[in-house]
Amino acid sequence: MFKGLRDEIIALNSDVNNVANSEKAKKLRKKLLKIGLILAIIGYIGTIGLFICTAVLMFNDVSAGFNGGGMGFLIPFFLIIPFAIMAAIGTMLIKLALSIIIVGYTSDLADSTVGNNCPNCGDRISEGELFCNKCGTPLKKVCPKCQHTNDIKNAFCEKCGEKLN
Repeated sequence: MFKGLRDEIIALNSDVNNVANSEKAKKLRKKLLKIGLILAIIGYIGTIGLFICTAVLMFNDVSAGFNGGGMGFLIPFFLIIPFAIMAAIGTMLIKLALSIIIVGYTSDLADSTVGNNCPNCGDRISEGELFCNKCGTPLKKVCPKCQHTNDIKNAFCEKCGEKLN
């Protein structure tokens, strides 16, 4: 179930601009959150419950002076380990799911804030400029079909849908 999970997340994050919106990312995020939450909740509840059980049994054995063979607290103590591992795996899966969300959000944020800078040299550009004043990089694309001026990031014309170079 977890085989190749890291590779799949890396592949999703390679196209950072669409990571949070792609269907594959949404399905993976939903699956990771669902499985992670279930494992984390069961793991943490089991760990806390067994810890309390161990403490109560240990207190009873100590107060009885270990007269009745009193090592009954060891069973719940060793059962804590699988629940703690389950909680850790669940937490890790939740973290992976949230990393998909955060990477997508920060890439959208970076796209919107970098929009006022030249994509080549990073120099600040003013509204309406067609070329960077510092390096001469084109900042707009003109549609070959309808001559509409488009943002440099657009792959298709906003007006007619023609593919831009």
